[in-house]
Amino acid sequence: MKPIRYYDKIIFSMSEIEGHPTLLIHALTGCMFHCFKCFNYEELIEKKHDQFYMIDDVVKTIDRQNHIVDYILFSGGEYLLAPIESLIHDLKKVRAITDHKIIIYTTGYELEKMKELVKRHLVDGFHIDMKLPYHLLSMDDLDLIEHTMGVQLKDLKMIKRLMNAIEFVVQNDSGFSQVRSVKYPFLDESAFIECKSFIDQLNSLYNKNIPYFANRFLDPAKGI
Repeated sequence: MKPIRYYDKIIFSMSEIEGHPTLLIHALTGCMFHCFKCFNYEELIEKKHDQFYMIDDVVKTIDRQNHIVDYILFSGGEYLLAPIESLIHDLKKVRAITDHKIIIYTTGYELEKMKELVKRHLVDGFHIDMKLPYHLLSMDDLDLIEHTMGVQLKDLKMIKRLMNAIEFVVQNDSGFSQVRSVKYPFLDESAFIECKSFIDQLNSLYNKNIPYFANRFLDPAKGI
């Protein structure tokens, strides 16, 4: 089993989930995308980390702050790029020492791993990205996809997989998931209206009420 390395700065946050103290844990698992001016790319993806945490270090930190937090959040990069057996191993260790809800930030790229973790009751929710109004994209939008997500595609199979992951998250929501977009400056406001409409349709289909957020774009060059 390949162990997961974690960023050695675990963040105590009051802003990740509004009104709830949360521990935000970044894994050094890389990312399949290089989204437009990604705020974390240089530090968490490109940088070589000689110092890092392993899961026992993470568990110790959670245990020390267990009494003051409500949620445990795992992020990346893309946390779910780690091997499934490693994810299961680490999340079991976290489950063993806390009753707090475990949330994973994800692009939706690793849908089968998401399903496995839900089946094993190792995750309580996902905060899943919707980079673009996926349901409206066509082969004419490959340049827009590359500009936004930093990947060159020959077809829309991956976009369909991301849509399926969003549907899975909505269908299986138990009150702890959400869908999020970033307001990239080159996208018209109508893009986010369409994203919300897509989520509203899924909520109606599955009788859910999962929230959708279009978050402000943070420019790493300006620090805002």
